[in-house]
Amino acid sequence: MFRMKRVALILAAFAGLMLPAIASAQTKVPPAVIAVIDSQRINREAAALKNARQQLEQYRASFQSEIAKEEEKLRAEEQEIARQRSVVTPEVFEQRRQAFQTKVIDLQKRIQERSQSLEKMLNGVREQVTLQVIEILKGLATERGFNFVLDRAQVQLFVGDSIDITPEVLKRLDQRLPTVKVALPSGK
Repeated sequence: MFRMKRVALILAAFAGLMLPAIASAQTKVPPAVIAVIDSQRINREAAALKNARQQLEQYRASFQSEIAKEEEKLRAEEQEIARQRSVVTPEVFEQRRQAFQTKVIDLQKRIQERSQSLEKMLNGVREQVTLQVIEILKGLATERGFNFVLDRAQVQLFVGDSIDITPEVLKRLDQRLPTVKVALPSGK
C-alpha cells in the first residue's frame, strides 16, 4: 500500500512536470525575438516633439510677459492701497484689500490653468507621437521578424546595439511626423 502511494505520487509529480511541456508543444509558442527601443531618446530627439516644445515655449514666454505686466499693476495697486490706509475708513480699506486679494487669486488661478493647459497640450503631442511609434514598430516587426519590444530603461543588462531599433524608429518617425501643430488656447 505504501509502495502504491509512492508510485502514484511519483507519477503525479512526473505528470505535473510534463504538463507544461505538453501544453507548450500543443500551442507552439514561438521563441521570443527581442528588439530594444529607447523611449527617452525618442522623447528627446523626435523632431515633432522638439517642434512642439518650441511652440509651447514661445507661447509660455508670451504668457509670462503678459503675467509680468499684470503683476506690476498689482504691485502698484497694493502700494496705493497701503498709502491710502491712513486716509480712508477701515471699512473702505478692507473692501479695497479684499478686492485686491480677489485679483491676486484670479491671476494665480489663470497661471495655474495655463500651466495645466500647456502640459495637457504637450501630452497630446506625446500621444500622437506614441501612436506613430506603435505603427512604425508594427512595420519594423514585420520587416525584421521580432515579436517582443523592450524599453531600454527597463532592461537591466543590455549587450550590444544590434537589437536597438531606436535610430531606425527615430528616422521613420521624423519622416512621418516632422512637426505637430500645437493647438494653443484661445483668449489669453
